[in-house]
Amino acid sequence: MVHRTYAGLGSPDAAARDFEALRPYVRALWGLQAAVGYFTRDGSALDIALDSLQTAAFHFTRRPHFYGPKAPLEDACDLRDRAVVAGAFEALRPYALALRHLQSRCRPFGRDWQALNVALQGLDTTAFHFTGMAHFYGSRGDSAGPTPPPEARP
Repeated sequence: MVHRTYAGLGSPDAAARDFEALRPYVRALWGLQAAVGYFTRDGSALDIALDSLQTAAFHFTRRPHFYGPKAPLEDACDLRDRAVVAGAFEALRPYALALRHLQSRCRPFGRDWQALNVALQGLDTTAFHFTGMAHFYGSRGDSAGPTPPPEARP
């Protein structure tokens, strides 16, 4: 068996750099929230993803409100138009992958891994609210190859 050492995200300043790299995705979520309204069901669903990331950022950096005042992207699509929902959340897939990459640096199921899992689950919960698709950012296949969508299975 091979022993693996997990470095984690390092000092709070090093972790702050990692979380700062996620700011474009935070701005995208803020833009989506501005388009649907902050105090609506959809706005609250987007708050789940944003608050879970703020929680993870606080765990590592100890900075409350790490992302500061909202600065949404102006050209965000309107999620009330259900035809654009899947594309909007597909555009956030690199964000989910970045969170998984940060998670891979932490001991599996340790407290740091779990803190990042909060952000991942928050994003997945938000995607489920809009798309109705469970595990939107989950695996697209297994060891046997790509998994077909449910409607294509016999």
